[in-house]
Parts: sequence; C-alpha cells; structure tokens
Amino acid sequence: MKRIFLGLVLVFILAGAWLGYQKMAALAKKIILGAETWPGYLPLFVARDKGYFRELGLNVEIKRYPGLGELSKDYVAGKMQGRANLTLDAVNEFLQGLDHKIVAVIDHSKGSDAIWARDDLKTVMDFRGKKVAFEFDTLEEFFITWVLKQHGMSVSDIVPVFGDPEKAVRMLLAGEADVAVSHEPYLSRLAKSEHFHRVFSSADAPGLVTDILTFRTDFVEAYPKTVEAILRAYFKGLTFWKEHPEEACAIVAREFGDTPDGIATQLKGIKMLDEHDNQIAFTFAAGLKSLYGNMRQIGRFVLEHSAVNSPSINTDDLIERRFVQKMPLKKITM
Repeated sequence: MKRIFLGLVLVFILAGAWLGYQKMAALAKKIILGAETWPGYLPLFVARDKGYFRELGLNVEIKRYPGLGELSKDYVAGKMQGRANLTLDAVNEFLQGLDHKIVAVIDHSKGSDAIWARDDLKTVMDFRGKKVAFEFDTLEEFFITWVLKQHGMSVSDIVPVFGDPEKAVRMLLAGEADVAVSHEPYLSRLAKSEHFHRVFSSADAPGLVTDILTFRTDFVEAYPKTVEAILRAYFKGLTFWKEHPEEACAIVAREFGDTPDGIATQLKGIKMLDEHDNQIAFTFAAGLKSLYGNMRQIGRFVLEHSAVNSPSINTDDLIERRFVQKMPLKKITM
C-alpha cells in the first residue's frame, strides 16, 4: 500500500512538472508582433531591447513595416499572432474575416498624424482638384475622408495619389503631390522646409486616431498567460520611458534611424496610455476616452465606406478587457 501511495505521489509530481514544462513551453514559443514605424510603439521596442520579454520567458520578435497595408495583410494571413494596431484597421480586419481581440490601448495621437500641403494651399478647401498622397484603405484614407467631410467635401473633390506614409512625404517634397497625409517620424522632414505647412492634425480631433494592441482570438484563448505577460513587459517598457526618457528615445532612434531628440519631439504629439488610462478606456467613459465609444464611431464610418455588405458591426465584441482589469493601477506623468 505504501508503495502504491508513493507511486501515486510520483505520478502527481511528474504530471505537475509536465504541466509546468508545458506552461513554460507556451511562453517560450516564438511570438511575432507586427508594428508600423510609429514612435508611439516605443514601449514595445524598449521591452525587447531591455530584455523585459525574455525576463518573463517570452521569445518575442517585433516585425516592423513601413506602411499599414502590408502589415494588415500579413496579420490577416496569419503570419503573426498580434500587432500594434489602429481602431480602424481592427474593424476592417474583422470584416475581412479575422477573429481577433483588442487587449490594450497604446496611445491617442494628438498632432503626430497630420495633413501637410504646399504653402499656397492655406485651408482644406484649397485641396479641391489637387493631388493628395495617402495610403489607400488605411488610417490615412480614413483621416483625409473624415477631414474633407468636416469641410463639406469628399474624396471625389480631390485627386487621390497612392503613397504609404513615408512615400507620401517624399512625393510632396518632390512636387509629385500637392498634399500629403502621413504621420511621425516622416512628417518631421517637412518641418525642415519653408515650402510646406501643416493644415490639419490629429490635435484638431482628439481621440480620433487611436493605437491599440490586438491578438488573434485563437492565440488569446490558447495562451492567456502569455498575453498577460506581454502586457506586463509592455507596461514595464512604458515605465522605463518615464524614468529614463533619453535612453528610451535612443532605443527607438536606433530602430528608426533617427535621433533621440527627434523621437522625443515626435512623442510630444502622442498621448501614451498607462495602466490607469487603460482601465478608464476599457469602461464606458464619456466621449472618445472610452474604447467602446471610439470603436463604435469607427464602426459606423467603416460601414458607410466599406464595400462589405454588412448591416451592422458589434465592435464591443472586439474588446477583451480581462487583461487590463488585472493590471495594477499606475499613473505615468511626464
């Protein structure tokens, strides 16, 4: 009987060890996160370079893209488990058949997304009949369409020219376009010239441009502890930026081929959301501070402009708040 008891104990010990191994194996599995070249994604690069992912047993690769279109295409195709995303792209990807969830809000753009034009084009109304460069079917198209609508115009009133955020700026500088819709770090190149000026920016529409972190639903359900660990590393990277801004900006500068001062300047046009801000965002707070309200507004816009025949989109179903609810409250001030 004693031998049977000891045998059972050994079986339980081995089973526990195997489950522990399986858990670590899940954490050690290579995770690919897609991200565009955007300074607001700083915590991801800091978490990678400072070893915060590794500390939690995570093998994370951040695959960076110059434009949103190719990133979204690869994400929908299953070439990555998650991505630094945008509310607009998240809805469009859902309509393309991707089952995924928003697990955190990264930032609100407050000036780092903008529309720049030649100096002689003083207002949005002056864009009529002019060449406007932007990346089709992405945030840039949403942004210019929204701005035109606020001024009683539509895309049919301009001459759309395709160009990803980097190319759009180059086209404006080269005279191949009259207007460029882009974001940092590319817009800083225009600020150095006396021939162009900013006509409209995300600072004029607070909360409209929101960056989020999304994961495929099958990955979230299979590895919830991994998602939780990724968020812990991410927010640790955000805290590092608060405490060591120069070093954090230097990390992103190396990644983007920029300067630490350049990154620091670009971040002034971005509101980074910490754990406290996220817990507010994942409630039904007033206005665009609420992710639910933000997503519903984006959903209505997408339905108005999408070729997909869908009577409605329940954007609430895209939001997974269990991970943010577990985060300790920590308010970051800069």
